[in-house]
Amino acid sequence: MSTSASSEEVKTEPKEMVDVVTPSLKVAGTKNGDIILVPQPSDDPEDPLNWPMRKKITIFACICLAGFAAQMSPNSNQLTFIEQVPAYNKTVTDLLNSVAAALAGWVAGPFLLIPFVAVIGRSAVVFWSLVGVFICQIWGAEMTGVDDYIPFTISRLFCGLFGGIPAIIGSGYIIDMFYLHQRGKAFAVFEVLIIFAVVGGGTLGGFIAQTNPWNYVFWWTLGPVGAAIVLVFLFVEDTTFSRDPDVPTRAALPKNWFANRVATYLPGTKTQPAGKGAEFVKRAITPFQITFAPITLLMGTYIFVALGLPIMQASTLATYMQPPVEAGGYGFSSLQLAFFTMTAWVGIICAQVYGYFFNDTAPLWLARRRGGTWHTEYRLANTILPSILLPIGLGIWGSGLQYHLHYMVLALASFLIWFGALLALPVCYNYVVECFLHNPVETSVSLNAYRVTFGLISVFIVTQWQSAVGVGWMWGMGAFFIVFVDIIMAGLIFKGHVVRQWTAKLSTTIAVTEDGVTINRKAEDASA
Repeated sequence: MSTSASSEEVKTEPKEMVDVVTPSLKVAGTKNGDIILVPQPSDDPEDPLNWPMRKKITIFACICLAGFAAQMSPNSNQLTFIEQVPAYNKTVTDLLNSVAAALAGWVAGPFLLIPFVAVIGRSAVVFWSLVGVFICQIWGAEMTGVDDYIPFTISRLFCGLFGGIPAIIGSGYIIDMFYLHQRGKAFAVFEVLIIFAVVGGGTLGGFIAQTNPWNYVFWWTLGPVGAAIVLVFLFVEDTTFSRDPDVPTRAALPKNWFANRVATYLPGTKTQPAGKGAEFVKRAITPFQITFAPITLLMGTYIFVALGLPIMQASTLATYMQPPVEAGGYGFSSLQLAFFTMTAWVGIICAQVYGYFFNDTAPLWLARRRGGTWHTEYRLANTILPSILLPIGLGIWGSGLQYHLHYMVLALASFLIWFGALLALPVCYNYVVECFLHNPVETSVSLNAYRVTFGLISVFIVTQWQSAVGVGWMWGMGAFFIVFVDIIMAGLIFKGHVVRQWTAKLSTTIAVTEDGVTINRKAEDASA
């Protein structure tokens, strides 16, 4: 039975090779040797771990597109909101508040909507969230009158409420379909695409607004959002599956494609077992339990600062680059600003490549070097490089703005900021999700709040903060904040297992990890 990537040979360890009390183990043959599959797949063909890799990749690609399209929509005007000032006869600060409304939706939406996963399933929640984003983008595009500022801002709030949902639920699909030794790559691809949407959506909007009315930055998003709606409906299947015989399971879904689609999406209640009401309440409470667990508080603080500052940089970019030179800006047009954000694109793409090759390789290498036993903290080795690069990038950004250096200096800083941030984000998400393995979606709700909240707060305080200390020291302080959370990260790398023990004592039902399992075949043979 094929249970892993086509490049890996999956086989069952002969019983005589292991201790008599140890069940037969399935292993994957990779270029770095045999790896014991974690978790061990069941013999049930309904188990997503047993699906062909092409099916897994198809579903994963659709969820990636859904997360990308939904995430870029709420702030698709982040580089063009200044052009809306005369349309509504408002100030730049007022329009920046509309960007903040979308960020507020990103924070609140998952807490409000994710519990519905217990009622209609993950796939249905993704599908109907995309429909909500589609409607909100039409709503925002139509708000062009002088009295439409308030309805426009509300449209951004609701778009944010719906837009963050597919990005949150994606972690659940990764945990369901991929093994421990594959998740680093999957998280790297997914999380980088999600943040790329924040930057890339604005970039494309800037190109469009150069030769078209500003509301076209909303109209064009209907294409990718609509494509995501169609592809999710056609290809994404329910991936929830329990390997615990004591946990209630749903009845098998229909094999007929059309009947399966109806059962999954209209409205999707058949994808969930009995007891939906109790499960709804549980899923509403669990994100708050995870948010305030010791391990999440520490990692969340790192994410709050290390990912919040880049979001602040992207949200305020237009206020620095578009004002005329005599006013202290760079006089960039929407087109020039769009080209400038390509520096962040390069940083994000480089982070994607780096993460693909090292997010699994480095922790697995550490596991082999340390006896073949897996420890969750091995994931965090990949945060060392971004922890160095981020404060350097923020320091250069602040100095460049303070002394009005050439915009290429700012371009270098932007590259370093986004390269560092996108190296760290997938690793942090992967690590914390693996600390709460049975609740990957609820964990992502918590981490999303930490990630976005700083960017949201910064929109309201950036003017006063900059007036108080100057633009150079504002970003310089940001660099020192990164150094502070780097100390927290160092503590987690060396003592994260202790913090997880504290978490387990406080949250015994949700603090589930794979820590301590044997992942290296030779180590398993040696212990037999």
